[in-house]
Amino acid sequence: MLLSLELLGRWRRVRIDVDRVGKRYGGVRAVDELSFAARPGAITGFLGPNGSGKSTTMRIILGLASPDTGSATLDGRRYAELDHPTRDVGAVLDTMRAHPAMTCRDHLRLHARLGGHAPHRVDEAAEQSGVTAFAQRRVRTLSTGMRQRLALATALLGDPGVLVLDEPANGLDPHGLAWLRDLLTRLAAEGRTLLVSSHVLAELEVLADDVVIIADGRLVAEGPLREVLAAAGEPRSLEQVFLSLTEGAAR
Repeated sequence: MLLSLELLGRWRRVRIDVDRVGKRYGGVRAVDELSFAARPGAITGFLGPNGSGKSTTMRIILGLASPDTGSATLDGRRYAELDHPTRDVGAVLDTMRAHPAMTCRDHLRLHARLGGHAPHRVDEAAEQSGVTAFAQRRVRTLSTGMRQRLALATALLGDPGVLVLDEPANGLDPHGLAWLRDLLTRLAAEGRTLLVSSHVLAELEVLADDVVIIADGRLVAEGPLREVLAAAGEPRSLEQVFLSLTEGAAR
């Protein structure tokens, strides 16, 4: 992906660093000495089977869970240490929480006020995410794909330089997937840092610049997508490499 200096200058270049993170829940080790980085101006695909520790790692990056060991930082600072967290980092986790009786526009207005974002960002984020077409609908009437777009709009309200997205393709039809691919590619081309978890491996193979693959909470592969695929020793798809590297991991 070629980035112009003009675009790269619009956002502070922030790298996500996960350094030897470990996390247990009771007797279960969710994350085990995990280290990787996500760089600015790139889409990093974050892959692993169910139960591999992806969501736990993302929650630790976002300050929603505390690591037992190690650290997760954004440009050297933990999420809780950021001066303006929702301006620096936008997030979509696997569950979209919005009051069912609110309209989409009112939901975005509320979150803009809570985050201290300018009112005009409501319309801009709605336009970026495709929410404008159903902005007056109440949340309870939305399809899964519409909810996903609303979640993305909420994440974009602060015009952040970092996006942490857990399964953003859930519920999207083929047109929605094409739209999401274009949106994320453009956001990365602007110099932002994108960490994207997804089970839609064929889509990530088209989209991702780098990949991080984990299994049972441990790193099994990391690097530019082309290099990870080439290391398999023969022409193979991302899905084939993923299945090979994570065979036998917990589901």
